[in-house]
Amino acid sequence: MSRIGTLVHAADLHLGSPLQSLGGSVGEEKAQQIRLQSIKAFDRLIDMTIEQKADVLVLAGDVYDSAEKEPRAQLQFASAMRRLKDAGVSVFIAHGNHDPVITGFKPAASLPDNVIVFEPDTPQVHQVVLRSGSELEVVGVSFGKEHETENLAKRFLRLPTDPRRTVGVLHTNVGSNSLHGDYAPCTPEDLEAAPVGYWALGHIHARSVTAMGQGRWWAYPGNLQGRSTKATECGPKGALVVPILDQGFGQPDFSSCDAVRFAREDVDVSAAVNLGDVVRIVGERLMALEDTADGRPVVARVRLQGSTEAHHQLVHESDGITEIIRGDIRSGAILSKVEISTRSPVDRQQLIERENLLSDILRYLDGNPLSDESLAEMVGANIDKRALKELEDLIGRNGIQVSDLQSQIETTLTDLLVEDS
Repeated sequence: MSRIGTLVHAADLHLGSPLQSLGGSVGEEKAQQIRLQSIKAFDRLIDMTIEQKADVLVLAGDVYDSAEKEPRAQLQFASAMRRLKDAGVSVFIAHGNHDPVITGFKPAASLPDNVIVFEPDTPQVHQVVLRSGSELEVVGVSFGKEHETENLAKRFLRLPTDPRRTVGVLHTNVGSNSLHGDYAPCTPEDLEAAPVGYWALGHIHARSVTAMGQGRWWAYPGNLQGRSTKATECGPKGALVVPILDQGFGQPDFSSCDAVRFAREDVDVSAAVNLGDVVRIVGERLMALEDTADGRPVVARVRLQGSTEAHHQLVHESDGITEIIRGDIRSGAILSKVEISTRSPVDRQQLIERENLLSDILRYLDGNPLSDESLAEMVGANIDKRALKELEDLIGRNGIQVSDLQSQIETTLTDLLVEDS
């Protein structure tokens, strides 16, 4: 199969996002620096699209962070669309739950005629002539309301399109991912059944690419710019560059566009003898993070792990540990939070062999490991199903495994009971 064009796929730009939550974790002055820097991610997307000589840019929802579509962000966006017009790039936009197409909304800026905004309800088909002279069909639909509960993917099933030359643009939650709102939910089977060769999806902030057979894919590019140290906001962020082939689509290739890099790091401090060693180890890890960020500012959340002689000093200083480490590290990375998940360097097997309360607890935990099912069983009798779902989502959004909760419970009880004895 020969290449006849190039598609760039981005989603969840969240232009106008204030990143207000950062101020409480890193200080307002640094938070403002991060906000100003993060705006550059969108410019990087436009630059990359032009450098790739792309024929088409598709934006799969949540271009703006709110339904009001912030005026400054609209002006920035319109200016960028004019740059793309001058470069010969066609742009297709499907709005999502953050920026649904609302009747009566008056935009702050007009978009040039190279931009197509999909309307709600029924998928619309548009033809594009590529630079090679070949034709491509781009089909999409926008949200007409924030809380879209319909399976919009099923509305693509009867389209008279050739999947080898058709791109579908949709904001959706495939498989009802619990880390994101269940908007326009669909299944992988729904996507495969539609006459679409490349599904350009948005809504899920973690990047993923899934093959549907030769020359067919469905993909999430993830959001354009991380916004916090939540698990789905961390790591390189950007867009997918997709080869358009004469008989389908090539494998999407990731291109980073983020201007600020967010990270969650588990740092093993087993070798630390004291608090000073912990500061040194954390500083070294943050400098390593900076080395992989290609000059971007790094905002990191760190979890200290391991069996260490410094455990009791860390616990004693737990209330101010973030400020202590933040004040002493030499790295230029911004430390948003430090979590302590260390333990005392005690022989667990020896503790189990003692005949006391702690040994009884450790043996019980070994025989009754905490899991998603046991957590639901423990709390399910006391709270309703909706509250239980919220609890599970909260744990998942923060990147916590239920097994981590058991480890923290065991460590806390061991510290208390060993000290008491």
